[in-house]
Amino acid sequence: MESYLDLYTQNPLFAGVEPQELLPLLECLQAQKRTCPKGTAIFAEGDPAHTLGIVLTGRVNTVYEDLLGGRSIIGAMKPGQLFCDAFACSTEQRMPVSVVAQVDSAVLLIDIQRVLHTCVHACRQHQRLTENLLHILADKYVALNLKMIHLSGRTTRRKLLSYLSEQMRLAGGGPFAVPFNQQELADYLFTDRSGLSTEWNRLKKEGVLKGQDGLYTLCAAPCAGADCDG
Repeated sequence: MESYLDLYTQNPLFAGVEPQELLPLLECLQAQKRTCPKGTAIFAEGDPAHTLGIVLTGRVNTVYEDLLGGRSIIGAMKPGQLFCDAFACSTEQRMPVSVVAQVDSAVLLIDIQRVLHTCVHACRQHQRLTENLLHILADKYVALNLKMIHLSGRTTRRKLLSYLSEQMRLAGGGPFAVPFNQQELADYLFTDRSGLSTEWNRLKKEGVLKGQDGLYTLCAAPCAGADCDG
């Protein structure tokens, strides 16, 4: 786990924990590393919901599939980000979604009870985790509300522009990356892939969206929400 120390120090779960305290803390938490080939279900729908994870390498998606085979991406996590923290903290006893490795990945898994309840030593760094986790869950609640803004767009174009505008704002107004391929982005925005592809190409043809080497720029004022027309 030592090779991921820089990643841990940047993770909000460990905010306020000194670098030299991290490895003893992870041992106290009995954290376990797991490697996950592309397409592997780290957790399947219906699995016990008592573990949170941190992406160490690769990318991880939370995915919902209905009884008719419909598939929606609820979230996407890159290295350093947490997943399943809200599910692990809820009163829900089973995972309502699946967690799947988007590419070959490695994750760190921690039993939530070891985060919520301090160890017998009541160490200071352990006590910080509960407070940090509360802030993280609040931030994710805000992010979920932002996603709802994207989904409230009445057309695929409005959903897409709302999402791209948020990515541009998160990048400080400069070039931004999109962490999905077009099928995954369609799943995330709850749209049809062909319709999203049509709108994507239309934005590029109109000069509203420009991209090179996986980085994109919106050549228009940032969209104020799902009702933007671009």
